[in-house]
Amino acid sequence: MLVSLCEEISKARSVTKIMKRKLIFGGLCFGAALFIASPALFATGTSESASSSGTSGGTLSFWNMPFVTQEVSPDYVKTWLANVKTALPGYTVSDFFGPGDYDPLRAKFLIQASSGTPDVIEGLLEDTAVYVQKGLIEPLDSYFNAWADKDQFVQATLAPLTIDGKLYGIPYNTNARGLIYRKDVLAQYNLPVPQTWNDLISEGQAITKATNAQMYGLFLCTKVGDPRAPQEVISWWFQVGGGQPMFTISGGTKTYNPTIAQLTEILTLYQQAFAGDTPAIDPAERGNGWPSEDPGYTSGKWAMAPEGPWLWGRRNGDPAAATILDNSVVTALPIPPGGTAGTYLEVKPIMMNHYSKDKAGAWKLIQFITSKDNMGNWMASSGGIPARTDSLDLPVFQGPLGNWLKMFAALLPQAHAQEPINWGPVSDAEMHAINYVIYGQKSPQDAAQWLHDTVTGLITAGTI
Repeated sequence: MLVSLCEEISKARSVTKIMKRKLIFGGLCFGAALFIASPALFATGTSESASSSGTSGGTLSFWNMPFVTQEVSPDYVKTWLANVKTALPGYTVSDFFGPGDYDPLRAKFLIQASSGTPDVIEGLLEDTAVYVQKGLIEPLDSYFNAWADKDQFVQATLAPLTIDGKLYGIPYNTNARGLIYRKDVLAQYNLPVPQTWNDLISEGQAITKATNAQMYGLFLCTKVGDPRAPQEVISWWFQVGGGQPMFTISGGTKTYNPTIAQLTEILTLYQQAFAGDTPAIDPAERGNGWPSEDPGYTSGKWAMAPEGPWLWGRRNGDPAAATILDNSVVTALPIPPGGTAGTYLEVKPIMMNHYSKDKAGAWKLIQFITSKDNMGNWMASSGGIPARTDSLDLPVFQGPLGNWLKMFAALLPQAHAQEPINWGPVSDAEMHAINYVIYGQKSPQDAAQWLHDTVTGLITAGTI
């Protein structure tokens, strides 16, 4: 019940220690009337010189993915620029928000961070360790500990951003990955909600066959370089591995925990998803990622997919997508035989460039971005779960769309964060192994052996 969820939030505000690897703030008070994102791609600024000007002082820059892609609407970004101009009157805040998606965002930051631009960068949890390893982001402990708002943050979202005892990012967005499915489609073909991997594949195949491939049963991300794809992989790992981390880190030594048999089990899931005359996944979607996954689901191309709360934003201005989402339910990811419930915990940080020429100003910008109102409104606009408990008190979270976020909130107790390592080479190896399998170049067993050898080789070389 919504009342009990509110009580859990009240309790969460008094908790000082929460498990470092699970996000157990147990269900949040999510009555959410979201200001929904436009599905149209856009870029707010076209050059780094375009800006929202303050009255005097220096220039600050903030690179992030959501403002440049379809995750939030142009109207929201315009409002954000007007608000930051008021909040930081002594500064000029650029309205060039970076190169776009996370892959080019990360690549460009790695190249030019030492120039001091951007001052502040948004990213994925997986990016944090890479930037720390290369000395590109600033520890924020002294700033954060002096901030009166620090106790409003859910502690379990701070823990994954703490590396070697130092806090390197302020969390603004969190969610757990779940399985979204078309309840109307499952009802039409008399199919139960899938509980196991076998169910997921067999029911996906049944939907493909029943619709004569006009709708496929399932989508999984398989694109090399896609950020969503390895997040799905690690969700399956948490299930196969009983919730243990993929890597154990002790005294600077890293150990790769998956066995070849466990990796084979995961890779076999992908093989089976594309197998047969009426496969669960459209063979034409091999090697594709989230830019296909999300619009494909909301346009009715497939009936099931691992997803997060951001998908809700695609209903704005699209009656067909709204109808599909109204007929959708989010549940826990199916599990393998002998596996345990588990999923990927996403925590997105706001980070300060170590080379920023105005770190005091950069911190003020971070405070603005992660304030109660601005974090809350951003998450309401994009369909995310704020990492501050007080943001949920905003009126925007008190409307009829609460059930949407509550479905994802229910998955948080089984969610796990990733370890602070350089995930890029690992994710690349994982996706190459999957592509070997789905294109028939290696068996799951051979691809598992290759993956295990590659990752252990990365450890030996000190790459991760």
